[in-house]
Amino acid sequence: MRVKRFMRQTSEVASSMPSPTVEIGRVNNAHVNAFSPHYTHNTRQLTILELEQATRNFSHSNIIGEGGFGFVYKGLLQDGSIVAIKRRLFVLTQDFVLKVKQIAHIHHNHLVKLIGYYEDSYQQLLVYEYLPNGNVGSHLYDSEGLPIGRLDLWRRISIASGASKGVEHLHSLVPPLIHTNFRTSNVLLDENYTAKVSDYGFCNSKTQVDNVGSSSNVDCFLDPELSFPQNYTEKSDVYSFGVFLLELICGCEAQNKSMSNPDENIVFQAKNSVDLDKFVDITLGEQEKHGARRVMKLALLCVDVTSRRPSMAQIVHELEQIQREIAPMYSQFNEEIGAVTLGSELFQ
Repeated sequence: MRVKRFMRQTSEVASSMPSPTVEIGRVNNAHVNAFSPHYTHNTRQLTILELEQATRNFSHSNIIGEGGFGFVYKGLLQDGSIVAIKRRLFVLTQDFVLKVKQIAHIHHNHLVKLIGYYEDSYQQLLVYEYLPNGNVGSHLYDSEGLPIGRLDLWRRISIASGASKGVEHLHSLVPPLIHTNFRTSNVLLDENYTAKVSDYGFCNSKTQVDNVGSSSNVDCFLDPELSFPQNYTEKSDVYSFGVFLLELICGCEAQNKSMSNPDENIVFQAKNSVDLDKFVDITLGEQEKHGARRVMKLALLCVDVTSRRPSMAQIVHELEQIQREIAPMYSQFNEEIGAVTLGSELFQ
């Protein structure tokens, strides 16, 4: 049984807190080896008995989503922690424990935190902290992929800014970690609507690339310039992030029920839009449209040909600039955002 729509209703994974002393992957803004043995972590190997008890023996009623790794279950550990447990059966990830140990060293406020794992001969499980507000899509559109208007522009740009910082951190590691499966359903929200990127480090990129060019079930988030898994680069993640930005601004799913033609997704619509205002989510206020257009222009750069796409660091900077520009419309945030700085190096 497929549970695609569950992903819009609740959370797959968990929040993470930054290291109290150093952001892993950087020291004094200099790059370091992300997987250095000098860093410690709290990721622990759990028993299958505890995971079965946590999920009531992987009960169907505990399923809260389905992602690239497999079904996701909500669980309660013996120490009282509420967690999200991803379970992969039979088709197992090679070098699973090695990847777990590598991912466990990555810490950032906008990346979900891996807290445990389990592996045997036929299954692999990843345990994350649980995020109560689910993924961003559940706050943007309904089951048909059409706008529901729960988020104002400030919240949308704050979410985009947080997610961009998470992906940028992955790219800053040595060696860089390419997400390869970035999408709206993998941007999760904690109780304060802080965005955290999930599903990094364990994606099956080969399956995704094999789907490029198929006439049905086209993955709108996948870089159309890809042909082989080994061709994934940071700019492939940038393309996916651009599609995410388009969803944030138009409020629609990348390919929704109103689109009869498989080629008619929001990337196609945005690139062929004569009037950008008509692309913007109708639930946003009139005063918010200028900021929305700025985000849309950034998104169009992201989904341009590879050579013209900005880096994630540039995207982070641009979103921060847009946030400062729209701050006067949201007086409750003025003290947080600081002085307004207008303009952007991307559009000069």
